[in-house]
Amino acid sequence: MPAAQRDFLETLCRERGLKLPRLGVIYSGTPNAFAFGHHRGRASIVVTEGLLQMLTTEEANAVLAHEMGHVEHNDFIVMTLAAVAPMILYQIYAWTDRIENTRVIAWCAYAAYWVGQFLVLQINRLREYYADHYSACVTKAPAQLASALVKIAYGMVKADGEYRQSRQKGYSGDKSYAKAQHHLGRRMGLMGISSAQPGGAFGLMQAADPQLASAIMEWDLSSPWARVYQINSTHPLTAMRIRALNQYSEQNHLGSEYPMPLGKAVRWSGFPVEFFFWATPVVCGALAIWGSLRTTIFSLFHIHQPRALGALLLIACGTTWMGRIAFRYRGSFADRKIGDLLGDLGVNEMRPRAVRIQGEIIGRGIPGSFWSPDLVVRDETGFLFMLNRQSIPFARFLFGIKDADLLIGEQVTLEGWYRRGLAPYIEMSSLRAEITPAANESGSVFGKESIAASAKRVSYLRRSYSRWIQLLLAAAATGAGIVGYLGLAA
Repeated sequence: MPAAQRDFLETLCRERGLKLPRLGVIYSGTPNAFAFGHHRGRASIVVTEGLLQMLTTEEANAVLAHEMGHVEHNDFIVMTLAAVAPMILYQIYAWTDRIENTRVIAWCAYAAYWVGQFLVLQINRLREYYADHYSACVTKAPAQLASALVKIAYGMVKADGEYRQSRQKGYSGDKSYAKAQHHLGRRMGLMGISSAQPGGAFGLMQAADPQLASAIMEWDLSSPWARVYQINSTHPLTAMRIRALNQYSEQNHLGSEYPMPLGKAVRWSGFPVEFFFWATPVVCGALAIWGSLRTTIFSLFHIHQPRALGALLLIACGTTWMGRIAFRYRGSFADRKIGDLLGDLGVNEMRPRAVRIQGEIIGRGIPGSFWSPDLVVRDETGFLFMLNRQSIPFARFLFGIKDADLLIGEQVTLEGWYRRGLAPYIEMSSLRAEITPAANESGSVFGKESIAASAKRVSYLRRSYSRWIQLLLAAAATGAGIVGYLGLAA
């Protein structure tokens, strides 16, 4: 641990009458910090090298104060006790599901288990707010923690040279390092400063402009979809955490760097219809395929199951699936800048913007993963994750190992649908570029043929047919349901 951070923690622990936790640094480019232990007397705080490189001394101290908040509040014990109830409920389900006369108890326990899981996540999000408040109180600098949160949540593209090289080139020597970072990011959610994961939540900027960052985060406050995504998250949305820190700053007459509107209303217009088409195909499809699940649900409530219910559910799945496709893939492609898209509050998973981006491919979606078919595109206003969705088996894999390296560093024209989920991204429809083809592996790499090949530029075009394949599958499901219904009715 650097001397500045160690001195800060020693002073803080001395003032608060706490035992200094064990301190450590993980050599990972993923910016994060987390606390763990059995109780406050046997706690450890670990930070990553990426966090120390990304943040200023004051911001890093604010993050460490957040982790000390978890330690002083004994959140290890709180979360352990909170997780016990769902575990007991699952065991009750496992025991009673094998006994014929206790199936109702089994399924009630299973439903309660899932409710308990979401309640545990809600408790964890509440503890994160308490730890943020603790940091603001002991440092008297809530703006420093807010700045750190913005950099961590919206700056996941690494700036250090080794990791950037791994992202762009995928050198074999860096692959194990990148893979280790990817798995590490998945395990640093609970008691961590952020739940962001490398590759899955790609950053929007490396040096966050406060006004642009505030405009981007405003989506978290106004979109009902943000609430849907937060249900399954260990941490509150970054915008909500910063808004709470701003409220503390206002109450204590301190400055705030990222202004967030306090009375921002959630825009519910259109959400019920969007949610219906988002969820219904999955629910109907699951019930149509798993007849045993359907039978169990009806038997729980002692309701007679209609003979043709499976066929009707298949029809409902296919028709609502087609409606979902119509929602998710609409509009004519128009030229846009990434910086303008990031502040668009009207987009979500179901309501996209059809866009055309002129920019450069700067790397793969998962840093260091030489097979990653997803890329990162940048223009002069920002950069975004590009999702290469394919419904044909192995199409993504073949693109990742064959074409992705040829596109890195090239200027491209990307057409696709800009969406906003846990992170903003563009789903590719087509990708056009002028590229240098890979040199012929036969013959010397120093020969005239190789030199001529490396100077040759050829047109490249890649299309995604995912939506059309989805439409065919939805039509097939509808047709199969109609045939099944007519067969039962005959």
